Amino acid sequence: MKFFLDENETPAILPPLRTVFFDHEFRSAFEEDLSGVLDPDLIREVSNRGFDAIMTQDRNQLSNRVEREAFIQSGLHWIGHSQPDAGGLVYIVNSAASYLSAMPHILEEMSTVTGAHSFHVRNLPLQKGQRIRVNRLKS
Repeated sequence: MKFFLDENETPAILPPLRTVFFDHEFRSAFEEDLSGVLDPDLIREVSNRGFDAIMTQDRNQLSNRVEREAFIQSGLHWIGHSQPDAGGLVYIVNSAASYLSAMPHILEEMSTVTGAHSFHVRNLPLQKGQRIRVNRLKS
């Protein structure tokens, strides 16, 4: 399958996605020379280029009637998540990890559905205590 990474997603998540899901293609808006294109035109162009889904943080695409209709007519899937409440490395790692952990389920669902669907990816917990437990080693 072929996935388009919207310009509001960090391209830093592409290498891990490409490495783990090497049977699929992941391309960015920059690589496709589609930066700055308005969403209705972008959705149609991405579909014309043979993509199966757009990965984005733009939840307005689902509530905007014109953009939602462009997804429905094109048959493109919408895959998105909320922007993590973090910056820098934590932001990049959280975005990549969220997509990496969700992608097997997304691929399975995409292989069974017809027509455009939305896939809402849940972010991973950001707090240190939610991700790790630290204990001093004792002899």
